[in-house]
Amino acid sequence: MKKSDKIYTELSKRYTDEEIVESFVFNETLDPSEQKKAMEEFRKLRLEQLKNMSETEILTGNLMRMKLLINDYFKTTSYNPTFSFANQFRNYIKISKRSNKEIADDLGIHATKLSRILNEKENPNVDLMYRLEEHSNGELPAFYWWRIHARQLEHKIKTDLQKKMEEALKVKNALKFSA
Repeated sequence: MKKSDKIYTELSKRYTDEEIVESFVFNETLDPSEQKKAMEEFRKLRLEQLKNMSETEILTGNLMRMKLLINDYFKTTSYNPTFSFANQFRNYIKISKRSNKEIADDLGIHATKLSRILNEKENPNVDLMYRLEEHSNGELPAFYWWRIHARQLEHKIKTDLQKKMEEALKVKNALKFSA
């Protein structure tokens, strides 16, 4: 008896044939030419669906994609410059299909401040992160933005040894004790 026959026998004890058909997908082995044809048909259907998507559906899909990529990044332990606050903010602006000036106006910040944040000349504050959450209709929570920024700061603190040495020279009367 094939494995699939055993599975069917077990399922038929609990479900009708109609329920089995509606609830389960059975693998079918296709030869390479049939597989190629099936993939081509699938691509055509997918492209047709993409063409018929509304702007809102596209925006939602892109935001969800961004959110999932950020979630995957949070699962890693190493810093990736692609996920710097500025890069993700730029990505968000691109997804929203608005200009920097429009985003600055939407968020209630000066365009110069936005430019400084995007060029990593100024750090974002928590207020901006709350505004980004509201602007994204809650799709990208403020704590996502904060975690992205915090990871970037942690990396900078760990790796910017020159700055660490410069600041160490400014310290007087450091505590002295032995462990």
